[in-house]
Amino acid sequence: MANTVTVLCRLPSGVILELHDLDGLKSRTASEAPVMQAAAALRSVTLKGAKHDPSYHEAEGRLLGRVGRTEVDADFWKAWLDQNQRNQLVTQYLVFAEANAAKADAAAAELSKEKTGLEGEDRNALPNNVKKLEK
Repeated sequence: MANTVTVLCRLPSGVILELHDLDGLKSRTASEAPVMQAAAALRSVTLKGAKHDPSYHEAEGRLLGRVGRTEVDADFWKAWLDQNQRNQLVTQYLVFAEANAAKADAAAAELSKEKTGLEGEDRNALPNNVKKLEK
């Protein structure tokens, strides 16, 4: 069995992590003639978002405290993290990894009250100038 980590994603719909050949990208930018093809990823992993959390209910729509969990190859995660250590996904803890499911649950609980900025407004705590639509 391959060595894996549990990657948690606090984005609502998840995200695709791509691993690129950095030397190849540098040579593309140094080229005198523009390279018109899109850079192809060496490997990619699609992370499940907060809407995949078992406690998420679509009718309720609350994302605060919800995280998607995806098992990812540890070598891929380390390489991706090395390439993206200054990315806001990493620095703002929108995407992070734990060694196992128990540690992932503890980390998710620890961040459960911290907003990402992608949650909707609480319908019961709307600002004074916003009124609910009367049917």
